[in-house]
Amino acid sequence: MTQPWCVLLASREDPQRPGITTYGRGDAPQQSSPGKRDPLTATLRRALTVTSLDRIAASIAAPADQWRQSSLKDLGIRNLLVQPKHQGTGYEVLLALLRLENRISPSTPVLFLPADHIVNDEEVMTNSLMTMAEWIADEPGPVYLLGAVPQGPHDQLGYIVPWHDAMLMPTGVYEFVERPDVRRARELINAGGLWNTFIFGGNVASLIELFRPRFDATIAAMRAALQSEHAQIDLVRTYDRLTSVDFSHDVLARQTERLKVLRLLRCGWWPLKSPALDPKLRGASG
Repeated sequence: MTQPWCVLLASREDPQRPGITTYGRGDAPQQSSPGKRDPLTATLRRALTVTSLDRIAASIAAPADQWRQSSLKDLGIRNLLVQPKHQGTGYEVLLALLRLENRISPSTPVLFLPADHIVNDEEVMTNSLMTMAEWIADEPGPVYLLGAVPQGPHDQLGYIVPWHDAMLMPTGVYEFVERPDVRRARELINAGGLWNTFIFGGNVASLIELFRPRFDATIAAMRAALQSEHAQIDLVRTYDRLTSVDFSHDVLARQTERLKVLRLLRCGWWPLKSPALDPKLRGASG
């Protein structure tokens, strides 16, 4: 199998304070526990267990100079995929794909790894990532999601309801619901729903296809900007015309027929973002 590429989603990280991640409106920044390495460093090390350093890229927000002093300093300059500003996870993913599409083989698996969670058992996570890369190589049509068994009705996460309760095989997605309220979250858990870890992958073509035809005009504008003599200036102008797009809510939830989900075996995966629901309800599985 061709070695996969890994793209670290770091645009929402603060490079001066690793471990601090900003989220959407209304979400408070969260910090990793004292004494633990920061999530971005952990995500980079996780990627290095799956592929080589030259096949690791990071989606970051300008200015890039700050990031060259962070845990990403060992990445090649071409592998720092700079956004003019963060305009939602949808454009973070799309721009990374368009920057890579002419650099890598169409059949190469590409895994997207966010830095907004912690993992206790790295071996289990590594095995899951390798399994996802193998499925992408063997069956390259779908986009693959990694789903974790819920530990309760967390209302700041997405839920993936698979068609079948398969343990080791990818299965189709019956429903994808982003940030349901606690009542709906319990219903989804009872229906076999998994937490969306926001770890996903496919090849470049299958991932870009998720954005079509709705974002065809934006794809064309971004490609034109990237190919122009004044790429950075033109990209800034393109971004200034965009409104924020959430990859899970605005893209994945509308494309369930293109998705497959792999169950993440228990490895202590836990999001850094806290539930907004009543503290008395936290931990209740319904």
